[in-house]
Amino acid sequence: MADQSTRDPIEIRLTSAQRVHYVRQTGMVLPSSLSFYPAQLKRLSSVAVKAGTDTLPISRSAVKEVLEPKSSSEQGSDSFAVEVMLTSEQKEQIRQVTGHVFTSLRIVPDDVPVTYNETWDDAIPIRVGRTMVIKPADKSYETSHATQIIELPVGDSSKQGVFGTGRHPSTQLSLVLLEEYVESGDRVLDLGTGSGILAVAAAKLGASEVLALDIGAAAVAIAQETVSLNNVADVVEVDQGSIESAAPPFDLVVANIFPKVIIELAPNLGTTLRHAGVLITSGSVVTRAKETANAVCAAGFSLEKQRPQDNWIGMVFRKP
Repeated sequence: MADQSTRDPIEIRLTSAQRVHYVRQTGMVLPSSLSFYPAQLKRLSSVAVKAGTDTLPISRSAVKEVLEPKSSSEQGSDSFAVEVMLTSEQKEQIRQVTGHVFTSLRIVPDDVPVTYNETWDDAIPIRVGRTMVIKPADKSYETSHATQIIELPVGDSSKQGVFGTGRHPSTQLSLVLLEEYVESGDRVLDLGTGSGILAVAAAKLGASEVLALDIGAAAVAIAQETVSLNNVADVVEVDQGSIESAAPPFDLVVANIFPKVIIELAPNLGTTLRHAGVLITSGSVVTRAKETANAVCAAGFSLEKQRPQDNWIGMVFRKP
């Protein structure tokens, strides 16, 4: 009978410092531990040893990069990767299984499931930009007539996992840039609408027609509720789908979504906007800004503005 220990997964517990480093580099959240079967860990180790590196690749694309290194002229096309330095205990844990000492783990974030949950239940009114206030529907807020009030559905467990309470830096960046770029009468596409907060903001800032799209059914339901709460159903249409569901041309597209999706959609975004149209992106941390901007510019846009906030960055692109 085989030794059970050779079949049980190895659990590498991550420190808070390692997880914080990963979040700051990617905007994504790592679990508290990573699990590998011994045979899997040995295979990954053999890839690293063969390549002569002391960094252990632990995702599909990281392994591919190690096995098929790009030439110096192709380095700009490499997948974005993060190195997480190992503690002494983690190094020894891996050495006992593989027989080799590694100093870090190499992770390509686009291979890791995206997890980010906002808490709706403790939302409070906040002011964003020059004219906007975001508040739960059951909270009061004293304001002048000049302020745009955007109300969100009252939080409950059904809303967990739907993004867009207005408190995340990427949402705030989107709102500030919308405030600056939406013009009266614009036709706007909110791609990956989440709670619908950006679509409602665009309508209140003067857009005459807004299409809010999301691939998630839960997000669509909440976005519809947000639109109704704010009395902009005559301007904002909410549908389930992605960019292929949109009927161009639009004057402005706002996309508060992760870089991987922006990069994949970049060619389609180029055909969705009218001449001189504006694309606002804000779902990227600073470390991924160049990668995202390169992909969008390759689709025919020019980068017009960058605005950072708390390690996140909002970017404005113009279609010639």
